[in-house]
Amino acid sequence: MPPSWIPFVVLSLIIAWSALRLWLVTRQSGVSAYGFGRQAAIQGVAERLWRLAVLAALALSAVAWLAPDLEAALGRPDWALFAPLRWVSAILFVAALAIIAVAQIQMGASWRVGVPKEGPGELVSRGLFAWSRNPIFVGLLAALAALLLWSPTVMSAAVLAGAWTLTLVQVRIEEEALREKHGDRYELYAARVGRWFGRRALPWAGSGRVSP
Repeated sequence: MPPSWIPFVVLSLIIAWSALRLWLVTRQSGVSAYGFGRQAAIQGVAERLWRLAVLAALALSAVAWLAPDLEAALGRPDWALFAPLRWVSAILFVAALAIIAVAQIQMGASWRVGVPKEGPGELVSRGLFAWSRNPIFVGLLAALAALLLWSPTVMSAAVLAGAWTLTLVQVRIEEEALREKHGDRYELYAARVGRWFGRRALPWAGSGRVSP
């Protein structure tokens, strides 16, 4: 059986690493990496709800670690303690952490939390971004899916469902901003790389057309 502290520690590392990257990007580039100026009303609500979702996930992981009786009272079924299932969840947690950390490094100074008024940074299409347009969101959702697998309760399911909804909202705001800033370069990138994962061959590549 994997250690019961894995969900809490991994989620804490994701939060700490992301905070460190925010500080480093802001310090090195001189541009605030944390901003929700574009479509401020919608992003403002999404930003507050994202904080709530992250704190709720952290609290649920702490309960699963330190108060298993309370976790059971929240509706966690006995089959969730099946060791192979816990190992699958633990592996997913570690994979999610690795994806988030690597993707944030690969974004370099272009990494942002939210979309500030001045728009996104330079387009990044290498590394993990050659296989997913949103690997950081994929990693975050994978971590929350791992939490649901580890501790399947109504609350952990609600956190994942809420995060998925918020991700759909935020991704579309970011895509709009990227299209405005990078034009055909982003359209071509979006045609080649899936929103979540996967690459697509372009039979019309080199014909002078870009994705509609």
